[in-house]
Amino acid sequence: MTNFLLLALAFGLAHANDYAELQGNWDTIAIAADNNDKIKEEGPMRLYVRELSCNEDCSEMGVTFYVNANNQCSKTKVIGYKQADGTYRTQFEGDNIFQPVYATPENIVFTNRNVDRAGVVTNFIYIVGKSKHLTPEQHEKLVEYAREKKIPEENIHNVLATVRPMVHYIDEFSYDESYLPPWDEAESMMVDDFSHVFIDSI
Repeated sequence: MTNFLLLALAFGLAHANDYAELQGNWDTIAIAADNNDKIKEEGPMRLYVRELSCNEDCSEMGVTFYVNANNQCSKTKVIGYKQADGTYRTQFEGDNIFQPVYATPENIVFTNRNVDRAGVVTNFIYIVGKSKHLTPEQHEKLVEYAREKKIPEENIHNVLATVRPMVHYIDEFSYDESYLPPWDEAESMMVDDFSHVFIDSI
């Protein structure tokens, strides 16, 4: 619980009960999971979030995202239906119970519990944002929070370096190429040693 509060302080986040802040365009910044196979390159739960939407009371939350498999990128939208405990339930690659736990206009932290068709349970942390890398402090607190969730540091992936070019190209939006790091640095962002990734990417 302590690390969860530290994570909130690091992101400057408030409890995610103002759902108006959740709606709009977002990019996946980082993903962590206790089963790395689910979120590695072309993993089934490596979700490149594009947009969040809610109905009037946010009893239904729409999540639009891309997945990349077999060198094919596909756009998907799921609807999460609010449960009595405040979480949302939807079907994608099995059964999912997800929740926005902290949110500001700049970042949202989600947790998700997936039970796939084989009955395998995987716990996730998704961080979406407005196209900004995590600061070193935010990354450090994410590592601590992930450990609290029994997710090892090596299972934290920075996906921002890959999501923007792919998603914005498919969406037929133009994007500022000056945002992208030099090619050799972008390549380094895709290695598994995530702690060095953030030092190089800030």
